[in-house]
Amino acid sequence: MSIILHADCAFEQIVVKDPRGHDVILVQHGGVIHGYRNSCPHVGVPLDWGDGRCMHGADHLICSMHGALFEAATGLCVDGPCTGDHLQRIAVRVEAGRVVCD
Repeated sequence: MSIILHADCAFEQIVVKDPRGHDVILVQHGGVIHGYRNSCPHVGVPLDWGDGRCMHGADHLICSMHGALFEAATGLCVDGPCTGDHLQRIAVRVEAGRVVCD
């Protein structure tokens, strides 16, 4: 059964609550929606600034604590204390205009 994470696709980047108890970063990049657990691989803190935003420019996500930069399309850390690590990917898809996961 699919879990609805967000009711529409009208966003660039947001953080949503997964009903199973963790926050998920949803980001649109290149016409594709990507999902990542909102947890920096460096020390496990949320990436967002407390307001659900962690987009940095058009192509990156940034950790609010250490400034680590992650590629929006892959979750790869390209700069900062966890360079080479990845954000934990959450498999998401669009069904009937809603962002869902399993």
